[in-house]
Amino acid sequence: MMAEQELSVSGLSSAGRTASGRSGAPGHAAGRGTARGAVKSVKRTGRRRPAGAGPRRSRSGRGSASRAAARTSPAWRGSLSVIISARNEEETLPKLLEQVMRLRPLEIIVVLNGCSDRSFRRTRLCPQATVVCLPEPAGHDVGRSLGAKLSRGELLLFLDGDMVIPAGQLTPFVAAVDRGVDVALNDLDPLLPPFGLSDAVTRCKLYLNQVLGRPDLGASSMTAVPHALSRRALESIGYRELMVPPKALALAVLGGLQVEKAGAVNVIKQNRLRLGNTGAGNPTERLISGDHAEALAWVIAQQRSGGQLTAEHLQEHRRQIAAWRNAL
Repeated sequence: MMAEQELSVSGLSSAGRTASGRSGAPGHAAGRGTARGAVKSVKRTGRRRPAGAGPRRSRSGRGSASRAAARTSPAWRGSLSVIISARNEEETLPKLLEQVMRLRPLEIIVVLNGCSDRSFRRTRLCPQATVVCLPEPAGHDVGRSLGAKLSRGELLLFLDGDMVIPAGQLTPFVAAVDRGVDVALNDLDPLLPPFGLSDAVTRCKLYLNQVLGRPDLGASSMTAVPHALSRRALESIGYRELMVPPKALALAVLGGLQVEKAGAVNVIKQNRLRLGNTGAGNPTERLISGDHAEALAWVIAQQRSGGQLTAEHLQEHRRQIAAWRNAL
C-alpha cells in the first residue's frame, strides 16, 4: 500500500518578479515567474509493510547488489539534500535518480516545472523523492530556490533533470562542501574557446568573477550545474537570492564565504537543446545575461559605496580578463 503525505508550499516570491518574468532588470526574457501559489502539491511517497511481515526477499540478486553499493558509496559527515529541477524529463529522471541514490542522500527533492509528460509518475517510483509540482513553468532557478527552502540537509547538491551525471562525477562537489567549502562550482574553463570566440553568457560569467576579484574562478558560476552549497552558505545568501544565480554567487564571494571549483563535468555536451536555448540571442541567453547585469549592478553599487571601484578599475578588469582568456 502506498502512503502519501501532502504538504502545501507558499510564500516563495521576490520583489519585482511577476508571472510573466522579472521586471526592472535589463535583458530578462519572459518566463521566469514567481513561485507563490504555483505549487500544486508536495508528495512524499514510501511503501508500508504489514505488521509482522518477515524480512524482504531480494529479487534477481538486487539484495546483494544493494549491499555492495552501500559498501562502496560515500559516507558524508553532514547530511545531504539533492535538489533536482526538471521540465518534461521522463526519459532522464529515472536514470539520474539512480545515480543520485548512490550518494546516499538524506533526501531528494525534485521540482517539476510545468511538466506535461510522465515525469511525475516516474519520479514517484523513487521512494526517497519528495516531488514538488509547479503547474506552470517557473524556470530552473526558481525550482532550485524552492527546493532549497524545503531542504533539511547540511550539504545541498543542485542538479538539472535533463542530464544523467554519474555518481562518481557528483561526488567531488559534495565532498568539497563536506570538508568545509561553502560553494562548490563546476569548472567549465577547459571546455571553452578563447575569449574572442566566447558567447555572451561566457563573457558575462568571466567579467562578473573578475569584478568580484576572483579571476581564478574563470567562467564558473552558480548558473551551471552541478554545484553544491553548505547550509551556512544558504543561510547567508538566502534561498530567494538563488532565483538570480549570479547575484547569489556575488553575495557568497563578498560575504566572505569559501567559494571554489570542485569538479569538471561536461554539461555543455549533455545540455538538452530546446527552442528556448538555441540560436544567438535566444531567451535563455537573454535571461542569463540579464541575471549577470543585475548582479553586476548590485556589486558595483556595493563597491562604489565603499570607495572600492572606479571607472578605471572597470576598464582594467576588462583588459585583464581578455588577456587571461586569450592565453588559454
